[in-house]
Amino acid sequence: MHTFQEGTMKHLQWGLLAAGNIAGRFARGLSSTDEATAVAVASRSLDKAQAFAKEHSIERAYGSYEELLADPDVDAVYISTPNDGHALWSIRCAEAGKHILCEKPVTLNEAELVAVVDAVRKSDVFFMEAFMYRCHPQWKRLLELLAVGTIGEVRLLESSFSFNMGYQPLNIRNSYAMGGGGLMDVGVYCVSFSRLIAGEEPVDCKAVGSISPEFGVDELAAGVLRFPSGICAHFPCGTRCGVPSQAVIYGTEGSISVASPWFPDDSSAKLIVNEGSGTEVIDITYGRDLYANEALTVAEHLDARQAPRPAMSWDDSLGQVRTIDALRASMGLVWECEKGQ
Repeated sequence: MHTFQEGTMKHLQWGLLAAGNIAGRFARGLSSTDEATAVAVASRSLDKAQAFAKEHSIERAYGSYEELLADPDVDAVYISTPNDGHALWSIRCAEAGKHILCEKPVTLNEAELVAVVDAVRKSDVFFMEAFMYRCHPQWKRLLELLAVGTIGEVRLLESSFSFNMGYQPLNIRNSYAMGGGGLMDVGVYCVSFSRLIAGEEPVDCKAVGSISPEFGVDELAAGVLRFPSGICAHFPCGTRCGVPSQAVIYGTEGSISVASPWFPDDSSAKLIVNEGSGTEVIDITYGRDLYANEALTVAEHLDARQAPRPAMSWDDSLGQVRTIDALRASMGLVWECEKGQ
């Protein structure tokens, strides 16, 4: 691995482990900054890796993930395999001495994440769950507003993230074996938002879901959370119903709406504050690509091996996966690896 000068921003050379659509979005983000570089991509199909590398001007393409991990020029790895591969390849990356940014949901369940964190700690590498929206400065600003009591005491959280992808039998979101379903794909955003704003872990987690008899995963779900402070949260999510994305915080003296909670950019990142004196719109301009910023968050906090709130720390990811586990149990969604436990 590269050696870095003390006190400088680490210029990381990235390897992309998997070559799907989200990896393409991450690659475009890296290409928008001079502070990080994609140097390699790997797929189980060499042809696919080569086509991806050509499209995104990446120097090296590998036909196996193992080859990527053996590349000495790769400092950090972005993992975007299907969900069931996240734990395995996070551990393999750690064992290879690579820093890790792993797509959400970071693992299928808590037991897998405990194993990953143990491997990360043993190998002394950076690790973060890739909730790119959490790295955007609108969330730091929002937390500042709440901390000074702008809307009084926070009481209720509303969020939603759902889309209608239609009937797609081969889509990984419909794969039970790969850990698919609406909760794991987009509901995790609502859970992470609720936990971030509450600043604590829920004591009650309940969900109902429409489980596809054909695919065995939830196409639609609705969840509710209750936190020790009394804050309550509720959210719908799914892959077979279009619902406008939202994130709203209600307090005793007003509310704050996040105009673009999951994909903020300079044109859409706005906080709409409604309180006694009227309505204020706060624009959050940043001038940096959302995914580039996520990669640079890794570089900024590399020495600490994890990033602080509002990004996802190890403890934050552990709280997240425990909440998801409880919501899945509530609606009867059990992975094959959990049966008989």
